[in-house]
Amino acid sequence: MRHFRKSRNRRINGGFSLAEMLAAMLILLMVSAVVAAGIPAAKNAYEKVTLASNAQVLISTASSALRDELGTAREIEIEDGTGIRYYSSRTGSYSRIFLGTEGEQKGLILVEEYIGFPGIGSSSGNAGASGSGDSSSTGKIRQLVTAAASTKELYVTYGSVSFADGLLTFSNLKVFRSSERGTENPKPMEEMSELVIRPAVQ
Repeated sequence: MRHFRKSRNRRINGGFSLAEMLAAMLILLMVSAVVAAGIPAAKNAYEKVTLASNAQVLISTASSALRDELGTAREIEIEDGTGIRYYSSRTGSYSRIFLGTEGEQKGLILVEEYIGFPGIGSSSGNAGASGSGDSSSTGKIRQLVTAAASTKELYVTYGSVSFADGLLTFSNLKVFRSSERGTENPKPMEEMSELVIRPAVQ
């Protein structure tokens, strides 16, 4: 009995052996390697989910902005199938919506306010800022979806716009990654095949 107690006390007071320490370190290293390998995968998955969520919000925001902008539109004219000119009862001025073609604005949905263009403005007394109603008068250009409401990683665009039977139809609203702008066949993050708006046409 006394011999058993001495042997047990020796094991308790002696601590871990070298083999036990090496085994513990090996297990710790293996666990650390597994965790380290999983961090990038978890980060990528989080970024994909976040981008997908942001894309849904962005296309919804753009749709709402187009409805707000064109819900009170009158004297509508379609420009080359991609642009639209109109008189906005909301702002009390002539405006146009079009797609940017150059630099950082390429593909973005832009709004130009307080303008004049042929056949509209000169006779109604609601011309652009210059007051002439001349087609050369230009107005203030802004993004339909402000930078504060969108993200640097994404942008929203559309394919074409048409006006028939009192309905404005925007086709192929899509959200793309900004990094893929200008590349061939970019993959949309979110898309809406058609947005139909019934403006207050007179």
